[in-house]
Amino acid sequence: MEFSGAYVNTIDAKWRASIPKEFRDLLTAAGEDGLVLTQNRDRGLTAFLPADWAAFSRTIQQHPSAAERTQLNRIYIAPHTPVKFDAQGRIPLSKPLRLWAGLNDDERDVVIVGNFQRIDIFSQRRYDEVVSQAVDALAANPDLVETLELP
Repeated sequence: MEFSGAYVNTIDAKWRASIPKEFRDLLTAAGEDGLVLTQNRDRGLTAFLPADWAAFSRTIQQHPSAAERTQLNRIYIAPHTPVKFDAQGRIPLSKPLRLWAGLNDDERDVVIVGNFQRIDIFSQRRYDEVVSQAVDALAANPDLVETLELP
């Protein structure tokens, strides 16, 4: 299953995010009725399929460095939340995850982005920053641009 596309949405008054229909259709076809949501290193959120989350979690649990494993646990494992879709295809965003992503009463606009096997959720402001950083990183790496024949 591969998610792609970027969709702008607004978090509702009960702090629920509507997952795009295109993504929900893929999930429904695969028999999935929910996701596992956690923080990501870009100060956004990432949603995993439950089986992918289990594999990701195992990888972290098996990391050889105890100190690094603890750091990874604090960023990814501890804040994770399994979520189910409601009848309108929305998922609840817990307060700790909202705070991590910079979502608050003044910042309810989100961008929901397909990221191959994962779904990323950013505040609109943070998404603009992340994309700007990506453009700058590509500009600083002309070999990658040329190798991949990027436009």
